[in-house]
Amino acid sequence: MPLPEIPFLVIGLLTVGSGLIFLWTDRSNRASRALAWCLLAIGCNLLTDRSDDGAMPWQAVVFTLTLEFLAIYFGIEWGRLIGQTASTGPRRAANILFRFSQLLAIIYWLMSLGYLAIFPEDATTDAEGFIRARAGEAAVFIPILGTSMLLSAIAIGILLIARIDRAEVPRLRALFFAAPFLTAALVINTEWVPVTIAMGLLIFLSGSVRYLILQSRRGQFMRQFLSPEVARIVQQEGLDRALQRERRVLSAVACDLRGFTAFARERDSGEVIDILERYYDVVGEVAAAHGGTIKDHAGDGVLILVGAPVAIEDHARRAALLGLELMDRTQKLLAELAPELGMGIGIATGTMTVGAIKGAGRLEYVAVGNAVNLAARLCDRAENGEVLADLRTSQQLQAEDGIRTEERRPEPLKGFPQPIPIQALFAEHAPSYSKPRRKRRWRGLAARRKARREARRNRREELGKE
Repeated sequence: MPLPEIPFLVIGLLTVGSGLIFLWTDRSNRASRALAWCLLAIGCNLLTDRSDDGAMPWQAVVFTLTLEFLAIYFGIEWGRLIGQTASTGPRRAANILFRFSQLLAIIYWLMSLGYLAIFPEDATTDAEGFIRARAGEAAVFIPILGTSMLLSAIAIGILLIARIDRAEVPRLRALFFAAPFLTAALVINTEWVPVTIAMGLLIFLSGSVRYLILQSRRGQFMRQFLSPEVARIVQQEGLDRALQRERRVLSAVACDLRGFTAFARERDSGEVIDILERYYDVVGEVAAAHGGTIKDHAGDGVLILVGAPVAIEDHARRAALLGLELMDRTQKLLAELAPELGMGIGIATGTMTVGAIKGAGRLEYVAVGNAVNLAARLCDRAENGEVLADLRTSQQLQAEDGIRTEERRPEPLKGFPQPIPIQALFAEHAPSYSKPRRKRRWRGLAARRKARREARRNRREELGKE
């Protein structure tokens, strides 16, 4: 088979390449797979041979008609799959319109094959003029194809004003404007087909680039919820490696603010959120500095894992240092923002099962084991300013760690049949932790809070004098 003309060859290779890129880079996404098959069908159609006299053997016509049908069908299917991310009402309406559009595409394909069987001479040659369909062909086929495209356009319009995955909006909007150019290639003179395909493809690829940029921003945003070690594993070894389930000995650190419920009840919610945000910021910095991974935020409570997902040999020692530094920095923060609040920390070491579980359509990284429960109970038992640890954690500390332990009387803890030996941890000397990274945006915020507190204090004093 001779090579197609240069314009068809260039645009065809570009379209096939685009389809292969989507299929390779996002093959786990059903919508992206449908889009890839649509582009591959368009590209393969452009790469088929076209005779100089405009005539084509009937086998080539069948092949071309089938590729055109597949391009239309999978293009509509891509839009329908995107619609599955919308809320119930718009999703149902758009799905019905897309299905009717696909049905009309099937009818268009079958009628085209029937026309080829009945009028083979007309079906294998193009009419002269800008529209390559003859009057009879245009009267029968263009309304069916046009209705199919109109229903899809209405469905896309519904999805654009509905709540769908926002990253898909640029691609969906680009398809809305590219579809007329891509559809026109089915009926206009062959010489203009590469031009219309190129214009439609450029419009659509501009939306696809925007889609990839938004997905990249999402990935950068989600990295904030991972420790640097986890982010490195996901980047270098893939998500499956980070979420693999296994049993492992590691340490858990549980921390909780004291008096927070009453504090939150009496303060403005915006002020409470600001304090929590700064508190979480400190927890995140300290956890990252010692190789910990924040497992949960639950109001003012935080659970940190040391030794998972990344295995760490001296996890108990790091957990103890983490707890002491976290207590030191949090107390300094609370003294500045909310002196009425306090903090307690519990640390425990033991064998746990860590990994991902799937439920309610999402993945959750979990750690299951007695050590998690024990760390939470020790945190509940700790008084303001105390860091309590279990015996297994304290036994793995070394003299050079600069940590002093104080044995407490074993106490019964909820969920444990026998009294648990408890060790209180103290720093033997002034902490020499690395200087925390202050964010400039907090400096002005702290000054404004201080000014508000002084203003409230002055008003109370004035009212008392009156």
